[in-house]
Amino acid sequence: MDTIFLPPKYFRGKEVLEQIGDVCKPIGDKVILISGEKSLAAVKDRLVKSLEQSGMEIIDTFWYGGECSWDNINGLSEKVSSSRANLIISIGGGKSLDTGKVVAHKAGLPVVTVPTIAATCAPFTPLSIIHTPEGFYLENCLDAAIPQAIFADTEIIASAPDRLLFAGMGDTLAKWYELRATTSRIPKTSWTIAAVGLAKSCYDVIVEFGPDAKVSVEKNESSHALEQVVDAIIWHAGMSSVLGGDKCRGAAAHAIYFGFTNIDEAHKKYHGELVGYGNLCLLELEGRPEEEITEAVNLAKAIGVPITLDEICSLSDEDIQIVAKVAVGSNEMGYMPVKVEAADAVKAIYAINEKGKRINIFNLVSIEG
Repeated sequence: MDTIFLPPKYFRGKEVLEQIGDVCKPIGDKVILISGEKSLAAVKDRLVKSLEQSGMEIIDTFWYGGECSWDNINGLSEKVSSSRANLIISIGGGKSLDTGKVVAHKAGLPVVTVPTIAATCAPFTPLSIIHTPEGFYLENCLDAAIPQAIFADTEIIASAPDRLLFAGMGDTLAKWYELRATTSRIPKTSWTIAAVGLAKSCYDVIVEFGPDAKVSVEKNESSHALEQVVDAIIWHAGMSSVLGGDKCRGAAAHAIYFGFTNIDEAHKKYHGELVGYGNLCLLELEGRPEEEITEAVNLAKAIGVPITLDEICSLSDEDIQIVAKVAVGSNEMGYMPVKVEAADAVKAIYAINEKGKRINIFNLVSIEG
């Protein structure tokens, strides 16, 4: 028997936070907020006002701890379980939201997510990425609560650092590149067909609206283009991830991201920026036509995703070997339709770097010309 669990409510646009009290009260009226520090500051006045106007009680507010790690999750779970709370509202970016979802599952409480950035599909998925306290990837956790509602306020998202949206677009493109790769090696089902269709819509939305959304967040302005891209990053990508399932949602792009997390200097880059570079490496590993790879590199550049290694950080040959070794050792690389060895990963990483350099030089010459 197949069972699919999905969030029932999604609110996106300007001023959606004003609705959060009325929507949440039937779910739970005694609330604990789990948030990042900057994230809470961005939403607090509007969120608290809406909750209080609906007669809800805020029991307590907790910082998520800085990493979605088992230490932070277990500590927060004890505090939540010993409280009178009957609802968790998780606020912030992917690590904060992922922490809140696992805490809610362990405490047996519903959770509502309030993304303050659009950098991953974490607000939507009943899945959390667990890291070590130092920030290294540890594992995927499927014991995460399904968000009962999602509130994506585009005014708040537009005011966040613009690189976070660029990262979100890089992560969202991975849905198409990775699902296309992983589903090519398994029998089709109704779920995988739908997942691939939604993944392609992620790609199409980014192609259509991504460059304009990039301009919008650089100006800290909400726009029609930004709203469409936020839908792709959170809803379309989240839905395709859920429908694709654990063995379809990740491949070489995320495997290479896991590799980069083992390089201290690379921690300055966001998840989707590293996944975005991994997307291009995936295409290289698949042996896609040169024209297709060049088109993908140009798209990545247009939406602010790194296309050369120097745009990530200073990396030695030894660092690249580490990235490749970790990548091929991950479960995600095993879901590729081709066998990938460490040498193949190294070759792909360097090949994309050279293509990115050529495109950057061409664009510079075009501008100067």
